[in-house]
Amino acid sequence: MKSVLRSVVSLGAVAAVFGAAGAVQADMISNAGFETMVSTTGTLPNGYGYWRGDMSTIVGTENDILPFEGICMLRFDNTTRNGASGAVGAEIWQIIDVSSYESMIRSGNGQIDAGAYFNRVNQSFGSAVDTMFSIGVYAYAGSADTFPSQWTHNELGSSQSAFASDGDLQSWQQASLSFLLPQATDFVVLRLSATENIFNDVSGAEFAGHYVDGVGFTIIPTPASLLCLAPAGLLALGRRRRHA
Repeated sequence: MKSVLRSVVSLGAVAAVFGAAGAVQADMISNAGFETMVSTTGTLPNGYGYWRGDMSTIVGTENDILPFEGICMLRFDNTTRNGASGAVGAEIWQIIDVSSYESMIRSGNGQIDAGAYFNRVNQSFGSAVDTMFSIGVYAYAGSADTFPSQWTHNELGSSQSAFASDGDLQSWQQASLSFLLPQATDFVVLRLSATENIFNDVSGAEFAGHYVDGVGFTIIPTPASLLCLAPAGLLALGRRRRHA
């Protein structure tokens, strides 16, 4: 019983230290739940705090799919901002301001945790319902207005996470990732996408009903740097428990 109590006290004390040091940043995404009904279709963003990219629409409940949170979600429609094409990915992007964490990033300790929830219609809409979703984060140097000219393979580093969804209308599935930012990072871009992995439509709406909602993006110090914040007494307590 005493060893359990020591564990609880230790974790609580460490959490207090991390909180005091500003270890965890609140969600940094604008319109993370797509509750603000704005246009998301257009050229790549060149400023902070809004979604923009291939043809997509913020909608309420439809196709028997309820939003993951709130009353709205985003629907992927086509693979370009002008309609259907031979491309296979429908992508939307948001540029995220990380300037408040410059010192953390420059020291090599800025880690991104990002994720989003996805859902889609099932095979009752036909046998050619695409199943693949993904997210990606991309780190860049320079100012945010340079993103449109940099986005093709000019990033300092990136990370992606993709999965094949299950087609359960009641089940929102998450894609998530962690990524240590390069030390030269000035801004970060988050990408959300649906992929035509079953059939590549080249006309009409390319996605039958593919949605994203509940986007999250935080910056935290890396686990190693967090340990450096903990008082020596807490680390010593951990060592005593291991030898007990």
